[in-house]
Amino acid sequence: MHRLVHAYKRSLMNAMVDADMPMPISHKRVMKWLIRIPGITAQQMAEKSGQDKGRITRLLQELVNDGLIERRPHPIDRRSQTLHLTAAGETRMEAFRAVEQDVRSKMTRGLTPQQIRDFVEIANLMADNLDPCG
Repeated sequence: MHRLVHAYKRSLMNAMVDADMPMPISHKRVMKWLIRIPGITAQQMAEKSGQDKGRITRLLQELVNDGLIERRPHPIDRRSQTLHLTAAGETRMEAFRAVEQDVRSKMTRGLTPQQIRDFVEIANLMADNLDPCG
């Protein structure tokens, strides 16, 4: 299992470099949260991801500085800001999804659709067994 996780991460990072779009995994994770929950706040992201709010805030600031995400005033809570991908962020994530799909296709080469479904089901069950909230 350890070998698979590291081989996948290494292949993904190499593919990102080859596609001339290197980006830390932590930045991609934050941007994926913004795809799943547009308008999420930093506090909500920290709570849902189990990450320290200070770490999330630093990652968000790096992405704002890179022009990939933007902060907007919260419609209800003036003390808060909502987070959104910019057009550049959306373009980056589309490119990342294509690279990710290529790596996934390479990883699952030679497997039947049923084998892939079985593996995903088992892997999700194992992850749920380890999740303290699960």
